Amino acid sequence: MKNHLLIAFLFLSCFASAQQVEPVRYEVSRWNKEQGCHFEPFGAQGGLICIETEKTDKEKHRLWQFSCLDSSLYETRSDLIPLPEKMAFFASASDKGFASFLFVNDGNKKVSDSLDFLVVAFDRQENSYRTFWDKWPEKTVPLAVNVVDGTMMLAMNSKSGNGCLRFYDLGSDQNREVTPTQSESFILFQTASFQEEHCFVVAAKEFENKRFVSTSFLVYSPSGTLRSSCRYDNIPNATLGRMGFRFDESQNLVVIGTLERETGRKVKLEGLTEDFDKESVGVVWMKCAAGTPESRVFLFKDMPEIEYALTSSDRVRVREERLRKQKNENIAKGEIAFQFLTPRLTDFGDLTVFAAEAFMPYYHTETRTSYGYYGYYGGYPYTYTVFDGYDFFSEILLAFDKEGRLKWQSSVKFDNELTYDLYPHATEGACFGEFVVASPYRNKLRFTAFDASGSPLMGQQEEKLEAIHGADYVEDEYFAQIAPWYGSRFLVFGSQIIQNSTQPKQRRTVFYLHKVQYD
Repeated sequence: MKNHLLIAFLFLSCFASAQQVEPVRYEVSRWNKEQGCHFEPFGAQGGLICIETEKTDKEKHRLWQFSCLDSSLYETRSDLIPLPEKMAFFASASDKGFASFLFVNDGNKKVSDSLDFLVVAFDRQENSYRTFWDKWPEKTVPLAVNVVDGTMMLAMNSKSGNGCLRFYDLGSDQNREVTPTQSESFILFQTASFQEEHCFVVAAKEFENKRFVSTSFLVYSPSGTLRSSCRYDNIPNATLGRMGFRFDESQNLVVIGTLERETGRKVKLEGLTEDFDKESVGVVWMKCAAGTPESRVFLFKDMPEIEYALTSSDRVRVREERLRKQKNENIAKGEIAFQFLTPRLTDFGDLTVFAAEAFMPYYHTETRTSYGYYGYYGGYPYTYTVFDGYDFFSEILLAFDKEGRLKWQSSVKFDNELTYDLYPHATEGACFGEFVVASPYRNKLRFTAFDASGSPLMGQQEEKLEAIHGADYVEDEYFAQIAPWYGSRFLVFGSQIIQNSTQPKQRRTVFYLHKVQYD
């Protein structure tokens, strides 16, 4: 068996008398926690990073630095582009010809009369930039940006319901607006782009009498023409949740998504906007052929190996319920449920692996006593709920064949700290016939691998990420993430506070990119 190791990818700089080894790492100084920094990867061609700077021009426009990086994270080109003040980065997307960066107005009244969003488009063939802006209807909320064949699709929802799609030709000013469904009440939920199939996929939730009844899947060409559509009707007492998309060999749309039901946890946390009223109790596999979806439902409670993915308290509850069932006693709750981030789909040989990170919001209740305005009245106690953060405790892996049969199920546990923000902590990749799952934490990379049958090839491994300077010490880290890049390469990125007493600036706060490779 190969020697499995996830290591920092190194490159060599050769000299006449010596050989110097350095990590492939890129750092940019962070001057504000709210500073915009984002990297859009171009596969083996590197990528484009946009960075909000402290500088402004004579018109008081904020200067953003756009830098092209090669696959060794060296800058090959850098440009400063002025954008209106208080424009915040929202999302980016790219294809082989263009990269599109969407900036939205964060509520600044000075620019709200002229524009709501601005796009910086980079022509990868001509190495040139162009910008354009537009307005959207009042109380519109942007959902996502996708790019295919030089066309950017912008999906938007209104706060009162319903939504629209706008298709922008990134090489010109031409655009087209499309209403994606004939339903009277709907919201756009998820989108995706497919370069080889030259299309966009849009999922829309449809409602009747304010009740979520079905999900429509719509496939659009870059010109905004509807190619195909299909509708999935919710089964009794369950709805379709977050999902991932694929096309099979016959160009049929394949959807793998979570099956959600109402949860018993009715905790209202002040200041949080996330909806915790539903939990995922299983997974739905479906194929959209001739407008009629063929579907299979897999419940977590029917998967024998799912118990290893539970928290310790849920594991005890499940075992107790199984004992009660054997004794023919009443069961309070017979489901195994998770709260997931948006799942990811990875092609692994003839299988498609569904991966979703499970998290749990933690909170505690505090009690205080109020004595009135002057303290003359008798004290009375009152309680309130305090949010402690999200615990990302497990990643669920489900491998499906081409016909939607579940071939194997597994899970990975990474020990993470509580975080106040929802963002992906892990990623997956198919490398050298093995399925790799990795997660960064405190300047280290944890990883494990599975074979084609889902059997683990190793215990969880850990490798330290190499620093630029030997004496660098990571004091703190936040928003550390990892994403597939190209081949067996992955990209680790986030923000760090680094101490180094040997450098002129002994303490630096940086946004970093770090290239790693699975060997």
